[in-house]
Amino acid sequence: MRTTELILLALSSGCAIVLASDALFEPNDFSVTDALEDIGVSVNKLPAPKPDLAALGERYFSTSCTLAASAEAIKGQRLILIENSTAYGSFTEAYWSGQQGALNPACVFRPTKTLDVSAVVLISRLYQCPFAVKGGGHAAWAGASSIEDGITISLEGFKQAVVSADKQTIDTGPGLKWVDIYTAAEKHGLSVVGGRVASVGVSGLTLGGGISHFTNKHGWACDNVESYELVTASGRAINVTAKSYPDLYWALRGGGNNFGIVTNFKLAAFPLGQMWGGSRYYLEDSFPGVLDAIYNFAVTESAKDLDAAEFVVIAPSPGIGKVMVSTLNYAKPLANASVFNDWNKVTPLNGSDTTGFRTMSGMATHLSEGGPPAGTFETFWGITLKMDRSFLDFIVDTFFAQVATIADVAQVLQIMAIQPITKSAMQAMQKNGGNTLGLDPKTGPYFVLNFNSAWTMAEDEPKFFGVILNVIKAVKAEAQTRGLDNDYIYLNYASEYQDPIGSYGAANKKRLIDISKKYDPAQVFQYLQPGGFKLVQNAPKPGDL
Repeated sequence: MRTTELILLALSSGCAIVLASDALFEPNDFSVTDALEDIGVSVNKLPAPKPDLAALGERYFSTSCTLAASAEAIKGQRLILIENSTAYGSFTEAYWSGQQGALNPACVFRPTKTLDVSAVVLISRLYQCPFAVKGGGHAAWAGASSIEDGITISLEGFKQAVVSADKQTIDTGPGLKWVDIYTAAEKHGLSVVGGRVASVGVSGLTLGGGISHFTNKHGWACDNVESYELVTASGRAINVTAKSYPDLYWALRGGGNNFGIVTNFKLAAFPLGQMWGGSRYYLEDSFPGVLDAIYNFAVTESAKDLDAAEFVVIAPSPGIGKVMVSTLNYAKPLANASVFNDWNKVTPLNGSDTTGFRTMSGMATHLSEGGPPAGTFETFWGITLKMDRSFLDFIVDTFFAQVATIADVAQVLQIMAIQPITKSAMQAMQKNGGNTLGLDPKTGPYFVLNFNSAWTMAEDEPKFFGVILNVIKAVKAEAQTRGLDNDYIYLNYASEYQDPIGSYGAANKKRLIDISKKYDPAQVFQYLQPGGFKLVQNAPKPGDL
């Protein structure tokens, strides 16, 4: 029996999920087969697992995923993509990074309702078949939301964007991109705290933290989720709120994909119409003024006006030289508010100023323009440091010195960004019991220093990794000398060679592990879902890079 047939058999009945007692979330005598029967799966129609199947990680599913002709569709909806089909190829090619798209799952499962997700989790558990979960697929490294040979569960069918009657919340599907949410919200004069780039997906950004244009006032995306509909390892769908499951609610606010599969995010909404913002480019003679402006915003100006947001990108530009790009945003229809006075003292490159009035969906679309096409090889890395003006000069000089060493290598993108984490943002992160990230507003402000490289030849990866590692090594050493270092790593900018969850602090990591074992005692989401940043596994080392 092949993977596809097993899933189709499991989904042949459409019963409602049965919720058990919470006295012990998953009892010691938990039976996967009983759980399947409880959701309407006729287990006697499934082939028996191998008798010696005991340890997690052992495989039963065939790596072939030929779709059974007699079960090609369920209720008129094609739920499975099989290898070598046109649709399968289109799916893998659509991943944002080439590394993710290069993997070949045994099949792609596309659930359309929560019950489907429950069934595939239990089937994967019964046969010990590894799986990955894809929301927007906007991660850089292979396996983050893709998998070789196992099942890729694509949440593309969950595209709900339902505004509540009182306009306080929006039920949001994990299959949506942020531009979809903003567009739906704007029909009601609303917005939410979410991603700044149109093509980024809801799930990954929210579960990893979620920097936003509205962070200075509202905190990160994870701080603005009212509830989660979560499918757990036992196949149960539960509604997680600060009251119903306070420990799990805390864990989902930055803990990544370690606790289940979210099928709905209820996001807090707020009124928003047109806003002001855009980008400005600067040449090297303006760099001191740019760094003054971003420093002053992080340290003083951000506290004066919570509607403002800023970050700066540093990059080499072919035919121009060294450039900096500021992205400025203001959550009101007011141009050049006084919080941006420092920026108005710096002269941008002629014709480069794109600031103006747009909706949030327009801002997200604008910020997406000119990015690398899908399928380009990508890498992200990130570190966090305490804000200091002279230190910024050191960082910029170090970056450009390293970038020059691979100037002759074909590349699509080589950037470094300075993204403030203001005290106001960290204070907003404390609501509803706080998040998992371990950032203390009393010790800020900080900034995330993140790196994004993109290239076209797979064999060039070590060169780009080498540049970034050399910059990080030099910057971290200097930060320690100056007393400006910080352990925190933003999960959504971390590479596979970093340990963002470990950077939350030993106490937070232990708490996350304890919560994981409580709701997932078999550790399904640690071992059967190997992608993403795990609680119990150390990050690999970048070898000889």
